[in-house]
Amino acid sequence: MVVLINEHIQSAEEMWGMVFKKVPNVIFVGSQTAGADGNKTSIKLTDGNILIFSGLGIYYPDGDETQRIGIKPDIVVRPTVQSIRNKEDLLLWKAFDLIDKKK
Repeated sequence: MVVLINEHIQSAEEMWGMVFKKVPNVIFVGSQTAGADGNKTSIKLTDGNILIFSGLGIYYPDGDETQRIGIKPDIVVRPTVQSIRNKEDLLLWKAFDLIDKKK
């Protein structure tokens, strides 16, 4: 199984990513996720502003922290200016390449 990730992945998607990390032979392709997982805790301040922070510690199955760090890909692939101009999905191509090699 190949899981595509990038910096836009956060919250519940990161939690699912950690679940998939426990599955044997799963490969993560792309770029590091946002590291924005856990619940949101809000405190209304006396001046009317609201302070929002994560009220839970979220960790990889091996105990490493994920907040502000995110899920690290096994294979780093990022779009280039050229691939965006040509409407080429480099992450998807890499995933297909990895799947073809496993056949």
